[in-house]
Amino acid sequence: MTIGGYGLVPGGYIFYSGSAELHETHAETLAVPAGVTYVGADAGFAALYDIALLSGMWGMFAGAAHAFALIGGEDISPVEFAPLLVGYQQAMAGYAYGTAAQLASGDYAEGVESNATLLRTAAEQGVSPELLTPFMALMQRRVAEGGGNESTTGVVDLLRR
Repeated sequence: MTIGGYGLVPGGYIFYSGSAELHETHAETLAVPAGVTYVGADAGFAALYDIALLSGMWGMFAGAAHAFALIGGEDISPVEFAPLLVGYQQAMAGYAYGTAAQLASGDYAEGVESNATLLRTAAEQGVSPELLTPFMALMQRRVAEGGGNESTTGVVDLLRR
């Protein structure tokens, strides 16, 4: 059985993969430090889920760093800004459900957006866009390949090539 995850953290969980029977036998004991999520018979899935979630977390950290950099040159308190950022990130977290639905259906035409304003505002504020430009470059590449009428979900296909 493989274990991965975020135990002993509020809202955290521990992933288990491998033998379903072994998990079922010990599920009650395994649930003591944190919520338990069985993710499949492939023993590597627990580690994969863990790294995939960590990847999403680091993307969120990068976005938060960029947001704080944008306000840093102005008379805006980062302490007062933080609750707004957290609230907004929580509200936008549901974006993952839309991406998942589009990946499952193969229809990426809903929720098309443009992000040129983000790069322009960074330049105007004297903030490096280097946390944004890799994602923006992927979106531009997807458009160049004919995905101009898609949401950002098409980037997932580029990353999987």
